[in-house]
Amino acid sequence: MMEYESSMSIEGNIVGLKSTNAVILATDSNEYEMYLIDDRIYCCAPRSGIDRKIILEVSSKVEQLVRDRGQTVTVSQVRDMFCDKYQNAESPNVLIAGQDSKGLHLFSMESGKSRMVIYAAKGTDAENIVGILSHDWSDFINLSEAEHLARKALMCEDAEMCTIYRAKEIEEQGANMDFNMDVDPSVSPASSF
Repeated sequence: MMEYESSMSIEGNIVGLKSTNAVILATDSNEYEMYLIDDRIYCCAPRSGIDRKIILEVSSKVEQLVRDRGQTVTVSQVRDMFCDKYQNAESPNVLIAGQDSKGLHLFSMESGKSRMVIYAAKGTDAENIVGILSHDWSDFINLSEAEHLARKALMCEDAEMCTIYRAKEIEEQGANMDFNMDVDPSVSPASSF
């Protein structure tokens, strides 16, 4: 287990929000980066220090599970890996977003745990940003409106964004999977990390 060094001194903010057909991650700072964890799973986190090390370790583990073992990894499994790595963190500046067979997901990392959210903000102005998001977000917000809201909340027209579009065929695959098939529990992602 690593001791977590706070990333609270990083300038800038990150935002995540769900729309009817996508989930968005955005940042107003070059001190944050969008990391590709798996085919449809991303996170936004500081681009340096212990956060980068943790992101790369989780990415490597996911790649091993997918490539070497042929497993499909869900967003929740990736979230669990991050929770394990961030057990000693006070409040990591990390948002995880993606899609799997259960739909679109957005998680905000907390101290050794996460919260599933419809929108979130982390960073130096997170409280004000959450105020804007809570005022303007709705259950029926479309992608264009969500992108506009992310820029408005960050007060940055040229915010870096990552959009994970809903792919209905992925959700349909999950609905059509045979969950009664014989599976060796000794090779599950949860037990191997």
